[in-house]
Order: sequence, then C-alpha cells, then structure tokens
Amino acid sequence: QKSGISATPRTGAKSQLLKGAGIMLRVAYLSLYNAVCFAGWAYILVKMVALVADGRITDLWKELGDTVKMVQTLAIMEIFHSGAGLVRAPISRAIPQIFSRIATVWWSMEALYTFPFTPFPKKEGCEGALDMLDCTEERNYQFGVMTLGAWCCAELIRYTFYGINTVDARLVPFPVMWLRYTGFIILYPIGVAGEMLCAYHTLPLIQKGLCPTLGGLLPTCSPNAEFLLYLFLVCYLPGLPFLYFAMLGERKKRLYPKAAPKLAGIVFPLTKKGDRSTTTTSREVFACAMDAVDEKAGAKIRKEKNWRFGYARHIVEHLRTAAKSESHALKMAQAGLDKMYSAFDVIAEDGTSMKLKDAMTKSSGTFHTHTIQGKAAKVARKELMVPYKCYHTGVFKELRGQDLKDQVDKWVAYGTIEPDCGTAIKEVVDNPKWTDLTGKHFVLLGATSAMGPFNLLKELGAHIIAVDLDRPGIWKKIIESVENSSATVTFPMRQAFSGQTGDALYSVCGANLMTEFPKIATWLCAALPQVAKGAPVTIGGYAYLDGELHVRVNLACDAIIDSVIKSYGASKVTLANLCTPTDAYLVPEAAREAVKTNLRTAPLWMKLLSMVAGPTLKWLQPNVTKPIVSDDGSKKYLMDGLVLAQGPNYATAKRLQQWRAVLARSQGCTVSINIAPATATASVISNKSFEAAYKGIYVFKPMEVFYQEVSLSVMGALLIYDTSSPNSAANLKNKLANPAEIFFKNAFHGGAARCLYQYTSVGEVAVLVHVASNYGWILLVGALPIVWFVVKAVM
Repeated sequence: QKSGISATPRTGAKSQLLKGAGIMLRVAYLSLYNAVCFAGWAYILVKMVALVADGRITDLWKELGDTVKMVQTLAIMEIFHSGAGLVRAPISRAIPQIFSRIATVWWSMEALYTFPFTPFPKKEGCEGALDMLDCTEERNYQFGVMTLGAWCCAELIRYTFYGINTVDARLVPFPVMWLRYTGFIILYPIGVAGEMLCAYHTLPLIQKGLCPTLGGLLPTCSPNAEFLLYLFLVCYLPGLPFLYFAMLGERKKRLYPKAAPKLAGIVFPLTKKGDRSTTTTSREVFACAMDAVDEKAGAKIRKEKNWRFGYARHIVEHLRTAAKSESHALKMAQAGLDKMYSAFDVIAEDGTSMKLKDAMTKSSGTFHTHTIQGKAAKVARKELMVPYKCYHTGVFKELRGQDLKDQVDKWVAYGTIEPDCGTAIKEVVDNPKWTDLTGKHFVLLGATSAMGPFNLLKELGAHIIAVDLDRPGIWKKIIESVENSSATVTFPMRQAFSGQTGDALYSVCGANLMTEFPKIATWLCAALPQVAKGAPVTIGGYAYLDGELHVRVNLACDAIIDSVIKSYGASKVTLANLCTPTDAYLVPEAAREAVKTNLRTAPLWMKLLSMVAGPTLKWLQPNVTKPIVSDDGSKKYLMDGLVLAQGPNYATAKRLQQWRAVLARSQGCTVSINIAPATATASVISNKSFEAAYKGIYVFKPMEVFYQEVSLSVMGALLIYDTSSPNSAANLKNKLANPAEIFFKNAFHGGAARCLYQYTSVGEVAVLVHVASNYGWILLVGALPIVWFVVKAVM
C-alpha cells in the first residue's frame, strides 16, 4: 500500500523532470544552431565586403565558396526542425526557400565561379575564348555579390530574432522585431532576382556541356539540363508570391496586432504558464475525449508539440476511433464536453471567475419578454425558390418546381451533393404544405448570422424566438422585417415593454451570447413554455466569430441549448445546426468510389502537378483514406476535408457542435445538422486568399462554391425536410449504425466528399488557376522570354 500511495507523485515528478529537461535541451540546441548560422553569415558578409573593397571580386568564390556551401546547406536542418515540431514555422515555407538556395549555391554559383566563360552578349574579341579567364564578364561576379549580400542581411536579422525568441519571446527588442518583419520587403526580391540571374547566366556553360560535378556525384551534364534550368526558373513564379504574401501577413499580425479586448464571459482557462493558450486547452480537450476509450491515443495527442499544424491528423484519428462503435462515439462526445465545461472559465462583470459548469447553476437574473406579430397577410402556399447564380459563370436563374428538381439532379449527377440530399430537396418541392411554418417555433441563437435561416423562416410565417446582440441597428432590422411579413418574433428585453417604439424599443432589445448566456438560458427556459405552450421547438446556434472567439461563442450557445433540452424536454426539442465541408466525416462507399473515378480521369496537368508538388509542397493530395473496420466487422469510409489554414480553433468549435448533436440524439432529440457547401459570405471573401481560391476551385471536379443566397435557400429546405419528413435521418425512428453518420446525411457538401484531392491541398493551386485565368496576359508577357528559351531548348 505504501508503494501504491507514493507511486503517482514520484511518477508525476519524474515526468515533469523529463519534460523540463526536454525543453532545456530544445532551447540549448536551437540556441547553438542559431548562433552557428549567425556566425557563418556574419563571416561571409564581412569577408565579402572586404573583398569588394579591395577590388578582388573575382576571388569571391575561391575565398568563400566552401563556407557559403556549408552554411547554406546547414539550413536543411530547418526542415527537420519544422517537421519534428521543434519550431512552429510551417514546413511548406521552409522547403522551397531552402532548396532554391541550395540549388543556387551548389549549381549556379559553383558554375559561375568555377568555369571561366562568356555569357551573352559576348564581349568583343571573346568569341570561342572559353578558356580565357580575362574574357569572363565581371557583372557575373556582381550577381553573386548581389545574391549573397541580400542573403546575409536577411539571415543575420532572422537568426538574431530566432536566437532571442527561442529563449523568451518577450525579450525580443522591437527594432529586431521590426527588422525581421520589414527587411524582407526589400531583401527577398533582391535575393530572388540574384538567384534567378545566377541561374540564367549558367546557360552558356550548359550549352557547352559544362556543369558542376557536385563533388563528383554528377560526372557530366544531364541531357535535359537546359530544360531543367528553365523549369527551375519557372518555379519562382508561384514560389515568390507564396512566400512574400505569407510574410506580409505575418508582418501585419506581428507589428500591428489588434488590441486585446477586455476578457468577459466564457474564456479559455489559465494554463500553467499563466496565459490563456488556446493551443494547450484544445489539445487537452481532444486528449480527454480520446482518453474515454483509448488512453494511449490520448497520450499521443498530448505529445503533439506543433498543434497548430499537427491537429488535423489527430482529429481524423478521433473520427476513426469514434467510428468503431456507438459506445465509442458517445463516450468520446461526453468526455470532450465534460472537459470543456470543467476547464473553461466564466468571468463576470465584476471580474470574478468561476468554471463554466458552475456558472449555469449559480447565475441569477433574466430578461423581459416581448412578442411582435407581422402585419402582412399569410401567403396561402409558399413555393420553395432557390435564387441560383453560378459562382463561376455568373449565370442567374430563379429555380422553382421542376426547374429546381432538374438542377438538383444535375448537382447529384456531377457529385456536388449526395443523392439523399437531392431526394430531400425534391421531397420538399413536392410537399408545399411543409413550407407553411405558421405556428412552428424556432429559437435562433445569433439570429442575423450570415448563414442563419432567419429570412427564410420569416418568409414562411414561422414564430421566431430571436437572440442577438443588444445593438439597436440589429433590432431595427429584425423588428421592421418581421412587421412587414406574416411571421412572429419573440425576443428578450432589458426593460419591461411599456409601449416603446422606434429607437426607444430597439435600444433595450437583445442580449450578448458571450457574456450573458446564463441569463439567456434562464429567460428561454421560462419563456418557451409560455410562447410555444408545449409544442415542438427547434433551437439552433448560428453565431460565428473568428479565431478563438468562435470556440467561446459556440460554447455559450451549447450551454443555452443544453439548458433548454433539459428544461423543455428532449422529445419536444429539435437541435439544428450546420456542418462545414472542411472537416472529417464518415462517408458512404459510393463517395469513395467517385473519388477514385475522378482521380483516374483527372487532367494530365493535375496528375503531373500532384506527382511533382505533392511530396514536397503537399499540393493535390488524393482524397482517399484507409477504410475503418468497426467493432461489428463492417467497413466504414471517411473523407478528410480539414483545411489547415482554418486552424484548430475552428475545428474545436465544430467538434463541440458535433459532440452535442450525437449526445442530444441519444437523449431523444431530433437532430437536424447538415453539411453546408463552401459559401462566399462577406466574412470569408474578406480574406483575399480565400476569395481567390474560391474563384479557382471549380477546376477540381465536382467542386462548386455557392453564393450566400443559394446556400441559405437549400440549407433552409433541408431544415424543413428534417422537421417535416418521416423519411429524414433526423427522425429518431430511422436508426443509424453509428451516431457520427448523422452528419453526412443529406450532405450538400459542394463536391468536397467526392473531390479527387483533399480540400486542404487544392487551395494554392486554385489561387494560381484564378490568377492565371484573370491576369494571364500579365504572366504571359513576363514569361515570354522563358517560354521562348524553353521551346528553343526542346527543339
């Protein structure tokens, strides 16, 4: 017994000791690496300046060649640093930059300084004088000085920043920070121009069969050396903008960060470091969810050092584990939610803090209730209409009746939506009585959200219980639009209604989901029995915010929804939400087979690009994953649509919604949670990279991006189907083999599940397709010389 009592503290102390030792070794190693690299580039810069000052530019490579090759080749370690999680830098940026430099050093500069030659145009009297040193033009050496000078300046700044940042990011002086994220604006273009000029001016050597031997590894020039040189140069066209704009984004984030708002409401918990790290918390949430069925897998998640870029594979593994059985899925969902409720803090207005699980029981206060009835006459039979404007072609059609059904069939045939989704939409078209929502109650948390169904429900005469921010402009829009319809709206007020109208009314409406969610829950639990009088109620959380705010506001919505389910009764509540196509889901075998077919029939340029850029840049990765064998022996298939650019916060928020959905269904709730397609909302296309990717993604069969009006119409139709049709998977009578299957039923995924390549691997290529399609003439003019020489080389 004594040993049993003392084992845990000793084991914990040993673990902490080993963890501390690991951190110290990491810091020591990276500090040594940064110091060595700094010293190497400093030596090169000082020596080069001295040679130039003495007029000995032609001795540059003889004096510094071996040092340059050694120091630049050492940078290969930075790829391993990223891959091993020692640093947070994305490996996709490190690989092209480092290997382009290594090619410049070992090939271009080695050739320029080893072989005396005359590049074009030849100096007078030097024709055929390959072996005469005095006929080598001095400007070639200046290209090397230009390149090395830019490299040295950039690397000295970079390694100074890294050296200090490795020890403690708070110690980095602002001048060093400013240089790190400003110097590249000039130094990167100069360096890249030097690299390209050095490479281009090796052409006369290649044409005469003179190539660097790389220490004897290459006995002679490759027959395709000239073609490979041009291919190398062409790679700079997408490479430089990719790195340059990534650094510009980092510059904005680092030098001009947004002021942190005062923390209030639900917040991420404090970590052992004293910060409210989203990385630490979200990683632990997933680890705890996995612990419920597989502690070894949970421990593996905790060991993930680079969670920002490594989270996706753990979420895929999370789904694989949940797909094993219904028991696994439910246990993991419960454990994940329990961890969030026990970990997240709630900060009150007076600054006091308590855990989320306690906030729902210790809260006090509520809101007043007011209802407004629309003044418009009820429409006898509202026909479902989809205002379809093709995002790629711009062609617009108002789809109704048979025209809508025909378009749905086209989407199904192309693979843009699933067959059961097409059946659902057509069933709504064939049952117009379902679109009469008079007397049906819908609670909308985040009523005016871009992807919420407020406008559709209003047009169909529903009774909407609206919760949104306490901003007069929002409530002016809500109230005026409902007054001009046949719908009804009920909402919270900070003061009892006493005949207020106009601005006096709008100014006392609404509530803040993030900070007042306990009061909202109390208000809803009291108001719903009076408003709905025991009739079925649909409740959905549609609020969206960027970054870590998305997790917090979704957790607030979840707390409200959980309270309503417990108070009003699970059997009388339908839980509604939207899934994103950029996630991991269980999919039918037919979707997997469609991916294989699309891979076989892909255009040649896609196949070649996938072969070349797939292994290094992770572009165009096949969308086929290993099947899952569940505990009952059946095979299940999954799609990995996770997009790394969206980050782990977004994935955590969506997983929270899915966990609540599977638990609510097991408790007796009807659950309508359908995948919505990629939608060009204002918040999405405000990011110009996303906008460009959306405009070029159509080349990947069967992908299609939709305008917001289209997505709202079709997702509204699916919500009506789920709450009306006995055939819907949302109906509890229709059993599922695994709870996770509910998310892919009636999936309007926009082609993501049947796309030949994974969602996260097509973004950069889609951007290039858009740029080439819209600005191709500019690229063509710039690339004409290279194209001409490529043709000449091939001919």
